[in-house]
Amino acid sequence: MWTIPDKGEGDSNIQSVLFQEYLDVLAEGINGKNCVLSGLAITGGADMTPAVAKGAVLSNGIMYAVAAADVTIGTADGTNPRIDLVVVNSSGALAVRAGTAAANPKPPARSSNDVVIGAVYVPASDTSIGASQITDLRVMREMGPTLIFAETTQKTQANTASAVSVFTSAPVIPNGLFLAGRVLRVRMGGNVLHNSTTAMTITLIISYGGTTIFQDVSASYGTTADADRTAWYLEFDLIAAANATQRMVGKWFNGPATITAPTTGIGDISVDEVLGIAGITSATGGISVDSDTANRTLDVTFTMSAASASHEWTKDYATVELL
Repeated sequence: MWTIPDKGEGDSNIQSVLFQEYLDVLAEGINGKNCVLSGLAITGGADMTPAVAKGAVLSNGIMYAVAAADVTIGTADGTNPRIDLVVVNSSGALAVRAGTAAANPKPPARSSNDVVIGAVYVPASDTSIGASQITDLRVMREMGPTLIFAETTQKTQANTASAVSVFTSAPVIPNGLFLAGRVLRVRMGGNVLHNSTTAMTITLIISYGGTTIFQDVSASYGTTADADRTAWYLEFDLIAAANATQRMVGKWFNGPATITAPTTGIGDISVDEVLGIAGITSATGGISVDSDTANRTLDVTFTMSAASASHEWTKDYATVELL
């Protein structure tokens, strides 16, 4: 992870200079704006194409999975050295920002929201990048909580009896990130409208990597029409008991079938009944999905039992934190 070699440790003492650009990388990584979540170590070799391991980053707070790949360092200058930066750009792709050759070179400017993973010292007439030429500039966010996903744009769904994701775009958890001992903390909430005399239930399904972790049907919203909306809230932790074994523990709440509208907002704190509030969990042994071999989608779906324009749910927000 982020380190500056002492004099005599690299190929040149230029590598031990603490440039302002390196401090900027450190500051952005510490605050979680542009940082590395896992992997992405750079390995030198026999040519100008060092290898980058798979990993994950936050660029401007948005999570990207990065596949293992080689990057290409441009042809060395014939007279002077230079410093190149290896980055994951704001689109989640590996890239090289080439420096300018000079007797005393400095790192190049980064593009907006580049996640810098390393600096490469390129001597004059160089033809291969060795390990001693690479400065590791990964600022790792290994201790949580780290917000890796957030949706605050409302999503509304009505008039369907199909399973529909509460997410606008369900979060994809990069492989190699959610490994043994880590926890994903998920929070979301919104409201439900049941303004018809047709009974309705909502089936909740939580899935990871296409495998269902939890599924259950709510109590019925009854046969009384009510134009007032009721609140729902879901929170759960997905726990990596092992790389390929996940368990889940959480809580589900949804408001009563009919309410007296509050003075302001949605819900009714004057009633002590609710349609459903309960702890929820996975099977004792958890589920078997390997988080180290492929990216995995984390999803939550609602299925209304009866399609009606007067049956509607709204998701107000959803967040996922890595602990």
